[in-house]
Amino acid sequence: SLSRRASLRRPRAAMAPPPPAEGREAPPPLQYSLLLQYLVGERRQPRAWDPTALGGIPSPPKSEEQKMMERVMESCAFKAALACVGGFVLGGAFGVFTAGIDTNVGFDPKDPYRTPTAKEVLKDMGQRGISYAKNFAIVGAMFSCTECLVESHRGKSDWKNSVISGCITGGAIGFR
Repeated sequence: SLSRRASLRRPRAAMAPPPPAEGREAPPPLQYSLLLQYLVGERRQPRAWDPTALGGIPSPPKSEEQKMMERVMESCAFKAALACVGGFVLGGAFGVFTAGIDTNVGFDPKDPYRTPTAKEVLKDMGQRGISYAKNFAIVGAMFSCTECLVESHRGKSDWKNSVISGCITGGAIGFR
């Protein structure tokens, strides 16, 4: 029983590296720091990600019409027009919504107890919707144009372009 406890406390011989055979040199010890430099350190070389190497779906080459459509859709004019239309639609919806929940629609200060007619409410909703739509369209077009110009000037497409163009657009609106 005592010899068994003593053997449990001693390191096992199986954990130690085996002694070199006669006539052979001992292999150099594995240095984890060198291995880590190749795996996660400065010497790591990232592999290029190629979806076709992983069995991705091969795509046929693009035709000239497809290339032309891509150029049109990536142009500054198309992006500005799309932002203008999107801003107009969103602003119109927002204006109609805010006019619908506004309690002062059709309010007459001369007769505060008069209930506005449906025609007056709809007229105010339309006016406010058009007003918001024009403002949102202008802001959308300004932001899109400045973002495209900043991206062209910097030669990069990253989050900084949006921040810079937002500052320029906000400054131009505030300057007015």
